[in-house]
Amino acid sequence: MKLLTALLLFISFTNFAQTWTKEELAKANTLAKIADLTEVEKEAVMYINLARMYPKKFVEIEVKKYEPPSDAYVKLLEDSPYIESLIDELNELEPMAPFVYDETLQEFASCFAAEQGASGYMGHKRKKCEAGNYAECCAYDMATGKHIAFQLLIDHGVPSLGHRINCLNSDYSKIGISVADHIKANVCAVLDMY
Repeated sequence: MKLLTALLLFISFTNFAQTWTKEELAKANTLAKIADLTEVEKEAVMYINLARMYPKKFVEIEVKKYEPPSDAYVKLLEDSPYIESLIDELNELEPMAPFVYDETLQEFASCFAAEQGASGYMGHKRKKCEAGNYAECCAYDMATGKHIAFQLLIDHGVPSLGHRINCLNSDYSKIGISVADHIKANVCAVLDMY
């Protein structure tokens, strides 16, 4: 009986203490050596890659334990069907390759993040920046890479789930990302991918 109790406690503790291995984090951090990117930009892509590469584990380690950055965002996400649908989707998703850096996409993202930040615009309509044949995600008012990734993956209030679809699309393998100051939202992030 003592052996059975000890075994059950060990199994419970092992499940409770599940975490990322150094190898998993290193594989997901595909932009780590890109000198021109900030740590926030690298972290955002790393978290999206973790969801792509290890979807079921991402649910247990990240989604179920996610702590939003502010009280207002906590209230917004409280009992959010978008979180439940993310959990359902990740639990059904097959692992896929991580995003890798693309210089052309980086140029598109950098131009548009700077344009939005200076104008205060929020959305996907470019005025001076060149458009291309790629998918795009924009996140606002999130200061860390993790929160940027979660805003896009949860996609709260976006009925089409367009950001989530782009982030978890196995047809896309390359990415560019830029995070810039924004005169209305404090921070904006632009991620372009194909």
